[in-house]
Amino acid sequence: MNKLVLFIVLTTCIFIFTNCINENQRHTEADHLGTVHIHYNGSVEAMPYFEKGLKLLHNFEYDSACKNFLKARELDPSFVMACWGEAMTYNHPLWRQQDYDKGLAALGKLAATPEERMALAKTDLERDFLHGMEIMYGPKGNKKERDSLYAAHMEKMYRQYKGNDEVASFYALSLLGSVKVGRDVATYEKGAEVAKGILRHNPDHPGALHYLIHSYDDPEHAPMALSAAYSYSKVAADATHALHMPSHIFVSVGLWDEVVRSNIASWTASAEAAQKDTTSKSFGSYHALHWWMYGLLQQGRFDEARQLVADMYRYTTEKPTLSARGYLIAMKGNYLAETGEWTGEVAAFKTSAANLNIATQAREHFLNGMAAYSRQDAGALAGVIDTMEAARKKAAKLVSEEGIPMCSSGGANRQAPNQADLDHAQILELQLRSRLAQLNGKPQQTENLLRKAADLEARTSYSFGPPTIVVPSFEMYGRFLLEQGRPEEAAVQFDKALEKGPRRRLALQGRHLADQRINAMNGS
Repeated sequence: MNKLVLFIVLTTCIFIFTNCINENQRHTEADHLGTVHIHYNGSVEAMPYFEKGLKLLHNFEYDSACKNFLKARELDPSFVMACWGEAMTYNHPLWRQQDYDKGLAALGKLAATPEERMALAKTDLERDFLHGMEIMYGPKGNKKERDSLYAAHMEKMYRQYKGNDEVASFYALSLLGSVKVGRDVATYEKGAEVAKGILRHNPDHPGALHYLIHSYDDPEHAPMALSAAYSYSKVAADATHALHMPSHIFVSVGLWDEVVRSNIASWTASAEAAQKDTTSKSFGSYHALHWWMYGLLQQGRFDEARQLVADMYRYTTEKPTLSARGYLIAMKGNYLAETGEWTGEVAAFKTSAANLNIATQAREHFLNGMAAYSRQDAGALAGVIDTMEAARKKAAKLVSEEGIPMCSSGGANRQAPNQADLDHAQILELQLRSRLAQLNGKPQQTENLLRKAADLEARTSYSFGPPTIVVPSFEMYGRFLLEQGRPEEAAVQFDKALEKGPRRRLALQGRHLADQRINAMNGS
């Protein structure tokens, strides 16, 4: 009888344990978020949630990652790295965002002081990761200074923990996040080499794929990340951001079919998620919607692109968040610039750049100015320029050293401007001044202003995605030179435009027209 009871007890325990393991396996195997190999101290029940949170963190699905880290700690209150993970979700290095208070509160769940928190870590690796959070949410300096200190700490960890993919991937990310304004090619290349080192033995690592794409997100380097771009959306198909990210590389090389395909997938997934979330402040990823529209414009599919702008106008009307208003201005600008419909249906959509970044304000002014130019209303155009100049000079007094946000709201709701923002605003202002000079019949002044705009734009860092300077200065200058009967000089400007925007439709058209004019002049 005792043997029978013992057998039943043992069988029941084995069943319960096996079922628990299977449940945890289903939790991790059901997702398509990439592959990570982790070595941390947590219970068998909590670890699947931590692992999923880690993969979501690499995919920049911060809210979902946070929920999984919180669940992991709920199941294992002693799980130190779950608190680390939660704190990580409140810092968005490539978006130049940080919720300092929430990050500090997450660490406070472990213990009240850094010393007490560090004492809870069970290994040197956990202790070093925690120390990174103490730097990130420490009292020293502003965010930019803390980003630099954190990157230096991650470099030490990278050297100490050779072969640890998570240390390496977060080191690569810290390098990208430490760059100030613009693109630091040497630092980006350093991050790319770290990411490539991971991919050699784990080609499905979501962080390595993601950060490699960001490192090579410009026309010069993008061909080196094409393989990663094609892999990433398959490896992490359950992450809406991962569905979008390959289009950073596709835009940089002018693969418009792929741009459209990537962002349809990302928008569709994000819209479905937003529908299920009753607290959502958006209808989906406006970022993906914007890039989808831009891809359609490059394909010449104007009717479909116009419908997306109309959709964005409706979304903004129903939920007028700062992000929505910024994206509406961006989408309207790219649409009008690519189609030339300065007085059509889209031109009539009302926008508001109130409380938005100076670059977004300047873009809205530019659209108003171009509408005045299309009506040949020199007085209205001059008024727009005066307003634009006053806003730029006011913003110049608030300039910061923040970098350009990568793959977020485009910085539309970041009010403190950086130098890149001011440069973009000045380029647009110079372009409008050239339009005013042209209306006033001053071709030499027009050319001088266009040359200044083109020279300043040439000195700015590559602006990934749909151009923030909605009519690239090289293209505007090239068109002017064609009008002046100088096709050979125009061809040079269109070539410069194509260097920054490979296979852009209007730049290609301009270059082709210049070639036709050159051939006609040469009698061929």
